[in-house]
Amino acid sequence: MEEKETVGVPNIAGPHPEPELGHPTNRFWRRQFAPEVTRPQLVFDVVFGAIGPILCFVFDPVVFHSGFGGPPLFPAYQPIVYLFSGFEIVLLCFWLIMGPGSELWNAMFGTALLCGGLFCLAIGCILLPFSAMGLMFGIGLFGFTPFLTALVYLRNGSRALRAKSYESSTFTRLVGALCGCLFVLAVPTLLALEIHMTVSSSINEIMRGDAEQASRAAHRLVPLRFFADAELDRVVQAYIAESDPQRKKILKSCYREVTGEDIEVRVRIVQD
Repeated sequence: MEEKETVGVPNIAGPHPEPELGHPTNRFWRRQFAPEVTRPQLVFDVVFGAIGPILCFVFDPVVFHSGFGGPPLFPAYQPIVYLFSGFEIVLLCFWLIMGPGSELWNAMFGTALLCGGLFCLAIGCILLPFSAMGLMFGIGLFGFTPFLTALVYLRNGSRALRAKSYESSTFTRLVGALCGCLFVLAVPTLLALEIHMTVSSSINEIMRGDAEQASRAAHRLVPLRFFADAELDRVVQAYIAESDPQRKKILKSCYREVTGEDIEVRVRIVQD
């Protein structure tokens, strides 16, 4: 018995692909947080999740370092921001290399990376007015980097929490989330406090000790010089107020040993 050919219907093999529905913006965000990782997303994550923040710290013109003839905006928060960011960058690199694992592993990394994303969002919002003003000088674009970094950490944190594993336990997920929070919040905070006490103690020795004590204190500060900008300004103020030439010489020598710079340059910036 012959089959009748259906008139007017094209004979196309295979199912018809369904068009992707929804607003283009919604489709964009679904792709960004989809479980599948694309090569462009991986490149974006490395550039803005690891390399970008480091470059922002190195070429920071105003947030933690003074670069435009005035004091930095938030020098007191430099240690905690540096340490927290360093921990987050290391965690992100581990996650991108290792990928999903056990449920505990996924929960720990997911929560830790989400904390990093929220932290970057907060930093971006705080710097937003200064970034907008900085656009006039061509440097404001750096201030918008935290928003891109936040996208990286929120995306990878979301993927980690949604990653499938063989076992499934609410208790395991809660323990992993708690460990992730404690790791990225408590450890950098405790380290920052310890560094602050060490730096403060060394600065006091430089300002009040004899030449030998000041030299030893300056030597201890050398590895911590990137965390000591705010405290080193105390040495500058003491140098300005000091009338004893011998004492000024000690302060100047210690400042140069720690920073590699002439204290007179910093004096002109402070007094400007």
